[in-house]
Amino acid sequence: MKDDSLLMLLAPEMLNEAGERFRILQEIHASQPVGRHLLIVQTKLSESTIRRHIEYLEKAGLLIAKPKGMILTEKGESLLIPLSHYFQKNPTRGEIEKKLAHILSMERVILLKGDADQSETVKRNISEEAALILMRWIRDGDVVAISGGEIMAGVAGAMPPFHMSLDVLPACGGLGRKVEYLPNVVAARLAERVGGNYHIIHVPEGLSPELYRQVKKALPQSKVMDTLFPKVRILLTGINDFFDMMKWRDFPADVKERLVRDKAVGEGLGLFSDQNGKVLYRLYNGGITKEDIPTIPHILLAAGGRHKGRAILAMARTGIRGTLITDEGAANEILAVSDSNIGGCKNHDKNRY
Repeated sequence: MKDDSLLMLLAPEMLNEAGERFRILQEIHASQPVGRHLLIVQTKLSESTIRRHIEYLEKAGLLIAKPKGMILTEKGESLLIPLSHYFQKNPTRGEIEKKLAHILSMERVILLKGDADQSETVKRNISEEAALILMRWIRDGDVVAISGGEIMAGVAGAMPPFHMSLDVLPACGGLGRKVEYLPNVVAARLAERVGGNYHIIHVPEGLSPELYRQVKKALPQSKVMDTLFPKVRILLTGINDFFDMMKWRDFPADVKERLVRDKAVGEGLGLFSDQNGKVLYRLYNGGITKEDIPTIPHILLAAGGRHKGRAILAMARTGIRGTLITDEGAANEILAVSDSNIGGCKNHDKNRY
């Protein structure tokens, strides 16, 4: 039995108290300066409970109450990532993690509490857990590739300052509309946090294979790409739900029609697939491909929210696998689809198109 399970048996009230205080620290970190009323709304704790915890945390030197709201001290900030291991995971989730790993053919699944569709805090938890794993994996001389998206941007932001000799690459070229979530920007931010060098891919998305090869050949940094990408030791990537991408990405009319007709579900590393893992469309935008995955020692996938469950399952069936960090929302959807034994086809929600 794990240590935290033993503590739960001995003194459940102690872990509950600590968990509530950790949630308060998280919410202040995310929104500081923050007032007491907002904390009540965000944590759903009573006013008296919030007041009691705030008094303790202030005496412990973990936060400072200012006229504009509360902020964390350096001491308070330093606790977030180390403590995330204890309060983001459910000690009873071990069997579900093993079942998910079997269904998805993942090396390992790390399951966090909650549903990212319902809580921004859960998204941050996924990013922080991914940062914790990355800290354990990286070493001097590594070449790291990271994709874009909100969770990957959160990983870069959650990393503590390091001074390491690393090369950080975007896992692919431009994909997305928010500049701060673009792979190039996320890679640069991660490199700055860990003290490494970053490299930019100036390849637009959506090129034909022929045009992609011509553009890549003409790029000044193509030699750097050809040298570094085969040396990638760690890959971090998110997984996108196709229906989300329909909202912010302008697909060519014929491509959109075909993807809708063929029931595309998810996207990862530029690959669009259906629920059974069949690749329907491929973006040629430079970077890591599915074919590179067998040669990369450490692959970390991070995605959460119930609506991403089918996308995670689809991309796993496509062959994008490694260590997965997800949440209960996505896990419940994956288990429901898997247990129904329908491969996600007969139960496809056409209204989402």
